[in-house]
Parts: sequence; C-alpha cells; structure tokens
Amino acid sequence: MQSTIIPDTDNQININSVFSSIDKPMISKEFKGGKINNMFASTQVDLSNADLTGLAVLNISQLFGEVTLTVPADWHVETEISQLFATIDDYRENKYRAKNSDKVLVLKGTSVFANIEIHNND
Repeated sequence: MQSTIIPDTDNQININSVFSSIDKPMISKEFKGGKINNMFASTQVDLSNADLTGLAVLNISQLFGEVTLTVPADWHVETEISQLFATIDDYRENKYRAKNSDKVLVLKGTSVFANIEIHNND
C-alpha cells in the first residue's frame, strides 16, 4: 500500500494514492487546484474551509478509484472528465444557486472504473 501527499505549495494539492485511502482537508484562502492520482484507492478532499478567486483546475486521474469532494455552496463546479465505466454524482443541495458564481472549480482528467462524488457543506 502506497500513498503520497506532496506538501501543499502555491495553494495546490498533489495526491498520489495506490491501494490506500487519503482524507485531506484544505484550508487555503487562495486555492488554485492541483492533481489527484488514484489507483485502487480513495481520496476525500474537504474544501469547505477553502476559498478561491476566479478559476481553479483540479486534475483527476483514477483507475478503480473514488474521489469525494466537499466544496463551499457558493462554488460553481464544472466537470470535463473522460469516463469509462465511471460515474460523477453531484449531491450538492442548491447546486444551481452557484451557477452564476465567479468562483469556479473545473474538474479535468480521466476516470476508469471509478467514481467522483461532489458534496457541499450546507
């Protein structure tokens, strides 16, 4: 089992996880995005105490993995994930309230036999 959390730099997260589980809270007030790489692993990222200005990009690459994101209610989340036997479930309440928000988190990457869940802190 291997998991690596590269120290936060420039308000970004960098997580590499193989056959393991990671729970990462992020408290940056200038969140810029980052990378999550999962292989037979799960990663939970809590961004509910973070903030961003403008646009942040989070690159997700996973094979047989799961990523759970908790985002503030005022963030707009866009997904540009290539999927093969994968799902993206958005469980946020009032997700359309943030549609015109200037705080945008874009999820990019590839998800194969995997799942991404998006929650908010309302």
